[in-house]
Amino acid sequence: MQNQKQFPCKIGDQNFTIELSTSSLDLINQEQRISFKLSLKLIITWVFYGDKIIGFKVENLEVEGTTEDMSKLKMSLGCLATFKGILKFYTFQQTIYLNQNNTTKVCQLISNRNYRIYACKCYKKCNRSIESIHEEINLILKLQGHKFIPMIYEVYESNSCVYLIMEHLYRNFDNDFTDEEIKIIVYNLLLSIKKLEKLLIAHKSISRSHIMFDEDNQLKLIGFSNAVIQKTTNHEFELDIFKVGTLMYKLYQLLCKISYKKNMQGDQDQFPEIPDFGSDLLKNLLENQSYYRFNMDAALQHRYFNSLSGDGIYKEIYSMNPKFKDKIEESQSYQTKNFNTLLSLTKQQQYFQVDMSTELQN
Repeated sequence: MQNQKQFPCKIGDQNFTIELSTSSLDLINQEQRISFKLSLKLIITWVFYGDKIIGFKVENLEVEGTTEDMSKLKMSLGCLATFKGILKFYTFQQTIYLNQNNTTKVCQLISNRNYRIYACKCYKKCNRSIESIHEEINLILKLQGHKFIPMIYEVYESNSCVYLIMEHLYRNFDNDFTDEEIKIIVYNLLLSIKKLEKLLIAHKSISRSHIMFDEDNQLKLIGFSNAVIQKTTNHEFELDIFKVGTLMYKLYQLLCKISYKKNMQGDQDQFPEIPDFGSDLLKNLLENQSYYRFNMDAALQHRYFNSLSGDGIYKEIYSMNPKFKDKIEESQSYQTKNFNTLLSLTKQQQYFQVDMSTELQN
């Protein structure tokens, strides 16, 4: 089988070989084969001796192996199964974002293994079914490899929460954006929607709270809890386009301190004056898509975006300009300055026996 990995192990006093593929985890010896189908429903609890992994429990079996092999197995599994015991691997640092109804939270964690910083989306199981949470995570897995989707690494579960470990992300909506930065955000969002539409996926919840940035300042789209797959209707795609227009308007409202009110007659001409034909693009994005479907390719080629690159240069996903990056570099500098203190603190907290879900929920 292609991409199959093997690791020696023991169950009791019997020698086995773990065979790992993208679809199953098999425990094999000359007499028997024990198979587990890989999915987020499969729960694996790692067994430790001190701070070293020496095996795992799956269903009613306990499997032993060397620390090196078990660490490699865990890394190879990634998001193919759900792990228990997040506190053994990560330490909570701070909350990055908490949604209005307090059902999900994005936190910043530090790894107890490599001391790198990660983002973690925490889902409260009391507010959503485990099936719904798994559907969202599987959708994000399906989209891995697209530049606008965060990289995800592992999934953990406690009694009260599910935790999705992602690349370290930043939220930079505390300050007003420049005209160029707004163009980059709008362009990246339209390009993201186009790629989602090709996969028959509608996001349905595009907003400032669902936009983050990575260390290279590239836009990352999160918040797929309301996304619709395969059975998506034109109306749902139209909603995504409209929401990009709404976000564009709000960003310019912050930039220009403009105020727009639709009059009682529904006059569609009262749009803010945005440079570089931006007003025309905004009007098209906010147009009633039921009567007039704005062509996505036409939107991406709109004159409003001409200043982002020279003539004849194909536009890919853009990163923010150096001015914007300064905000991130300042944060990184702070983290570097405090690395040694953080490292020491992390080591002290590795065996602090509390349910991490308490930290992430409060």
